[in-house]
Amino acid sequence: MSTETMEIVELCEALPAAKRAEVTDFARFLLGRSQGAYGLEAAELRSVSRQLHAKAQTARRKGTAKKFHGDLEAILAD
Repeated sequence: MSTETMEIVELCEALPAAKRAEVTDFARFLLGRSQGAYGLEAAELRSVSRQLHAKAQTARRKGTAKKFHGDLEAILAD
């Protein structure tokens, strides 16, 4: 275990339970930012973003655009 990790563990152990939960949430937030949205790496996210943009533009031109309901997998499968 690295010295930084050991220091974080020691600091967390000194905190009350509620504050430890906040530290854990923040660490998860940082990890999520480093891994990208939806578990994709930055290059994968750019690729998916381009695909979605192209599909949206095509649908707008054809007049078949739909409201997005948050299901990326369904849109990419079309």
